[in-house]
Amino acid sequence: MHQVRARIHLAALKHNLDEVKKMSPESRIVSVIKANAYGHGITEVARALQDSDAFAVARMDEALFLRQQGINKIIFLLEGVYEQDCYKLCEQYHLIPVVYCMEQFQWLQNYFAENNNSSLTYWLKLDTGMHRLGLQKTELNHLSDILQTLPDNRKPAGIMSHFACADEINNPFNQQQLELFEQLTVLPFKIQRSMANSAAIIAMPESHYDWVRPGIMLYGVSPFEDRVFKEAAGNSELELKHVMTLESELIAVKHLKKGDCIGYGSSWCCPQDMTIGVVGIGYGDGYPRHARPGTPVLMHKHRLPLVGRVSMDMITINLQALYQHGITPALGDRVILWGEGLLVEQVAQCSDTIAYELLCQITQRVTIEYE
Repeated sequence: MHQVRARIHLAALKHNLDEVKKMSPESRIVSVIKANAYGHGITEVARALQDSDAFAVARMDEALFLRQQGINKIIFLLEGVYEQDCYKLCEQYHLIPVVYCMEQFQWLQNYFAENNNSSLTYWLKLDTGMHRLGLQKTELNHLSDILQTLPDNRKPAGIMSHFACADEINNPFNQQQLELFEQLTVLPFKIQRSMANSAAIIAMPESHYDWVRPGIMLYGVSPFEDRVFKEAAGNSELELKHVMTLESELIAVKHLKKGDCIGYGSSWCCPQDMTIGVVGIGYGDGYPRHARPGTPVLMHKHRLPLVGRVSMDMITINLQALYQHGITPALGDRVILWGEGLLVEQVAQCSDTIAYELLCQITQRVTIEYE
């Protein structure tokens, strides 16, 4: 039976976590597994990453699902809660909500007032320049007076922020954000701090603080363009291993004449007599619809270019290079779309997007296999 498969290499996942540990030996690690672990399967990834100190997800439903699956490790809710009653769920399921606005803080104080014996732990999030979520400087200044009056078990356990341009290692805004974070986190009580995402873990060791939050690097993807680590990592021998290999198979071979046009819109026409292969994958499986002609796939260890438009269930590729190497393609031959021997970053670049999106948009009709 034909099927599109995403093979998940769990040993590579564990290896990448070990790389994070080597890069930040003095920090605790919050492994970010939101969005179904970036498309890799949240339950299996959580089980493989049990050496993490904690996990982070975006939303409540992700956290509750992990608890239902028997995952007992600390879980951070990066988007916090959207209504006051959700703090009860946080306490019931031992979740750590992140408070990023005054409304959430007031809901929290209301919850504590109604639940005197509450042991709920929470963190604050600061806006140091990304201008999405986070308390502004003026808001934190106002809160700091309130926080000092709270008993120790009602104070935040930690404070975090997020870089806007950490993947641009020479961008001066990174240092501006870091300096503001340093300034705002000088508080009259002890508090844990977290700032570093994947890019900052690699390139900005001064941002590691008490906790680091690796995301994309756990899945073997560089947070930098062109997978250039040397400048970012200094003298480190950082080596990430790909975790997902997306593969399908050849389902048809077409011998076409010069001038024959392929696919919807007839936008790509054969420059000469040539043999085209049809691969059973398309945007209905999560392969990027905007992948340009020339986007590589891997077949019999040879890179072959995409030709024509990506359709819902199929792509077409130029098979000429195989014949030139004495290889006759056959139906059922394995085709790698990214992963083993072909970086997902390269496919993303050919599709005018980022690797994050390609990994996250794998659809339910793709069979995920763990090895």
